[in-house]
Amino acid sequence: MDKRLELLQRLLDANGGKVNGKFLIAVIVVAVIVVIGFLAFRLILVDMILSLRDAR
Repeated sequence: MDKRLELLQRLLDANGGKVNGKFLIAVIVVAVIVVIGFLAFRLILVDMILSLRDAR
């Protein structure tokens, strides 16, 4: 956790403590894409497991 705080502090110091709006939107978009990808992966995995179980 300390490394994350240090990285965040470096980013804020490099930017003068101000978070650019475009940067914030880019981070949010990437986070949403990661969450959607994770959910899609889980759904595909569950579907594959259920189809294997049905094939027996």
